[in-house]
Amino acid sequence: MTWNPDEETLAFLRLVALQNAVEYAGQAVAGSVVGRIMGMRADLRPHGRVLAPAIATAVAEANAFVAEEGLEAAQEELASLAPELLESRPKAERRVGLPDLEGAKEGEVVLRFAPNPNGPLSFGHARGLVINGAYAERYKGILILGFDDTDTVVKPPMPEAYDTIQQETEWLLGRPADRGGIAR
Repeated sequence: MTWNPDEETLAFLRLVALQNAVEYAGQAVAGSVVGRIMGMRADLRPHGRVLAPAIATAVAEANAFVAEEGLEAAQEELASLAPELLESRPKAERRVGLPDLEGAKEGEVVLRFAPNPNGPLSFGHARGLVINGAYAERYKGILILGFDDTDTVVKPPMPEAYDTIQQETEWLLGRPADRGGIAR
């Protein structure tokens, strides 16, 4: 048996599309409306494929309404039919920078970076080094550069990589590692 949206559901889709059009000055976007609908009504999630064309239609109608009648008329329409949709939603606070290390105490943080010296640092290695360096700096801790050259059969070390990686560390962090050596 195929599920089809009832009139109440279609009206809800139109209201959310109108809300999105009001929020974005007559430029509602179907993907944004789908996300909002699925977030507001968990019961509609299993029917996303069936709802997609209806949502696209509702978005087109909402955008056309704003284009013809104006943004103020769309706000009035929404205020009369669903004033709760006009309430501004709190914006999620975005974290800037690295998260705090749980239980870390200034001066007691020790971080280790141990690349295999089989060539220059890859982007992935460089990322790990920069993150460890940032934490060491934030917590006034220690960054240890230790070379993981214990499996010389699978990844034979390049003698020049030891110096290259130390130079790359200084270049990426703006300072050398606090300690360094060869892991044994």
